[in-house]
Amino acid sequence: MVKSYVKRFVIVLLSLAFFAMGNVFCVLAGSAGTNAWNTLALGMSGTWDLSFGTATLLISITIVVIDIIFKGKIGFGTLMNATLVAFFSDLFINWFSFIPAAQSQFVGVIYALIGQLILSFGAVFYMSPGLGAGPRDTLMIILGNRFPKAPIGTVKFGMEIGVMLAGVLLGAPFGFGTVLSIATQSSLFQLACKVCRYEPRDAVHEDMVETVRKIAGRKL
Repeated sequence: MVKSYVKRFVIVLLSLAFFAMGNVFCVLAGSAGTNAWNTLALGMSGTWDLSFGTATLLISITIVVIDIIFKGKIGFGTLMNATLVAFFSDLFINWFSFIPAAQSQFVGVIYALIGQLILSFGAVFYMSPGLGAGPRDTLMIILGNRFPKAPIGTVKFGMEIGVMLAGVLLGAPFGFGTVLSIATQSSLFQLACKVCRYEPRDAVHEDMVETVRKIAGRKL
């Protein structure tokens, strides 16, 4: 049992590092813009002189608190997502600082799409062990349950439009890459799910209590 969980935690750890690489390309997209959540992080980063990772961490912590208030399922994977993506993002952005940001909209859009593709596969990888969805995905599920008549895709789209607008108002770059990222993210995520043979609706995630009890060998 313990070895199984060690493997699952390692998969989550490596997957989140891979996921963070997507953020590097999103930052390199420059004026072309990027997806909604990274737009908000970039807006906060520029407004309050924060690193991209710190802004991402603050957003994640805020969402985790909201998730807890509305009784969302919080697993170890949720907390690892909230903290490690921020850490790895700043680390990799510093490591790859020799790569210049896109100097044209065309290159920026390419960077944005590469970033979104990496984020899509990274999300599937880290969710596969079933140790908890990310804070943002948990919030999406909460909102979906509160508006049961609305398709989950519509809920996700509405949530991210609001997030994107907040980022733009804070001065984040907005360009064709932003529009394209939001328009294609569902399709890219579905592609990642198909390639990895992963069905999110059938996934069963453990909260932290469940995980601790199983590792300890206690019955639920």
